[in-house]
Amino acid sequence: MKNINVFGFATFGTPNGFTQSCIYGNKNLEKALKTFDLKTDAIQLLSPNDRIYSIRKEGITDKFLISYSVYTYAKEKNSNRTGTFIGTSLIFSDEIADENLILNSLHQIHQKLKNNNVSNNVLNINHSKEFNLTNVFDQDFEKIEYNSRKISFIDWESSDKKLVIFTNKLDNNSIQNLFKKALEILPKYDTLFFIDSKEIAEFVSQKRLFRLIDVNILEEEIQNFQTEIKQQVLNTIAKFKKQSKKIEDDGRNEYENLKKQIEQDKKTHFENGNKIEKADKNLTALNSLYANFLRKFNEFISALESGKQLEEVNNSIKQIEKEFYDEKKKLDHPTQISSLNNNRNTGSFPLQRPYLSEFSHQTEEKQSKNTVFLIISFVLNLLLIGALVFFTMFYEKEKKQEVIPDVSPVHQETVVNEASDNDNIWKSKLNPLPNKMALNAENKNLDLNKLTDSTTHVEEIVDLIFEKNKIIKDVYQFQKNDYADDLIKENPNAFDSKKVLKRKDSLLKIPFYSESSDKKVAE
Repeated sequence: MKNINVFGFATFGTPNGFTQSCIYGNKNLEKALKTFDLKTDAIQLLSPNDRIYSIRKEGITDKFLISYSVYTYAKEKNSNRTGTFIGTSLIFSDEIADENLILNSLHQIHQKLKNNNVSNNVLNINHSKEFNLTNVFDQDFEKIEYNSRKISFIDWESSDKKLVIFTNKLDNNSIQNLFKKALEILPKYDTLFFIDSKEIAEFVSQKRLFRLIDVNILEEEIQNFQTEIKQQVLNTIAKFKKQSKKIEDDGRNEYENLKKQIEQDKKTHFENGNKIEKADKNLTALNSLYANFLRKFNEFISALESGKQLEEVNNSIKQIEKEFYDEKKKLDHPTQISSLNNNRNTGSFPLQRPYLSEFSHQTEEKQSKNTVFLIISFVLNLLLIGALVFFTMFYEKEKKQEVIPDVSPVHQETVVNEASDNDNIWKSKLNPLPNKMALNAENKNLDLNKLTDSTTHVEEIVDLIFEKNKIIKDVYQFQKNDYADDLIKENPNAFDSKKVLKRKDSLLKIPFYSESSDKKVAE
């Protein structure tokens, strides 16, 4: 009978105390099952005639256990303390038998266990493992297996609550009825005790650790519990209805949102199809437009190479450029393909006419926005840049051939310093600005033998120049640092980055100011 187990237990005093053992069934339950020990500061047997019955519920893993127990008075072998007992428990797993079979089996097993192990109300053993089980179980015990029934509770509360029920008599019929009624209230309590001793009832009442009721109000207790169960059911129904409404609302909202998303995706898909179709139609026209523009542009390059006038070619280029962009504006440029997952529409790219010098930048910008024309624009861009480079070089060359600088004779072998490209970057801080350069040794009045490469600083050279050239000192003696900067700029190969002379033979230009030169310019 795998669903029925029997435990025997007792208080044995020093050194073992209370112990319990499985005397029938699954021995593994000995470690898993709670003890059947009485909490003697709350309830206990007080005399040899006392008897306590109990029903206890318990869950172990996935099993639901109900234990029917009986406790009777028994003194310990080596002590005289009160509250000692011997007991027997029938443990059912997920099912129970009829109450009369349970009670009869419980009485028979317990009485035989007590007869074998108790003499004159005193235990004659020291541990539950020493129980004498001779003839404890008879053949009638196995009948209980064939009369079992499944049982389950609607609501399981593991509250460790205890309820003690007092009745005036504990005969077989009364106990059977109590066992049957107890199942209706057992879900609320972990253990129900049944007693008929007024002394035990008074003890429980005084200790106030367990709740004590009279059997006459048991029915009322059951009705109250049934009301609680009904209220719990009503609360659960209300909770489930609320959840059901939320599920319904969530489902409807998700359905509507997904429906809108699908409709928008269909619309976006349709619009993307139109965009692609338009782009495909314009592809041939755009290719032809660029090809014609390139052909004409190359013709102008050839014309320049053949000696045609620059101004005429330049005007023609501007004209065909204008015609090119006017024709390009007539083409419908497709908008960027929209994504189905975000449905964000992007507007058409504005067609702006770039200046000829900005053609490369504008082409790169259009490449990033319109991949359809990437290759065509890239190739044409390179050709156009090449044409512009050629045009610039040719134009600058022609300018150099046409412009002849006017070089005037220099008094005392000095020449006016022509403005170089660097003048646009660096401007002298000297006031007045130098307007002449001393170029030969006599004019410079500078003894190069006094200068040493890699050691002479520009400040020493300036001091030497001021010492040998009064005309320079009189004008710039209070602008020594600025004069040093001018000297370095005019002779860049003569100094290193630390303003130290590195090649004295490269010190060729000594700037100075001449009032006579300004007067000639004024005249």
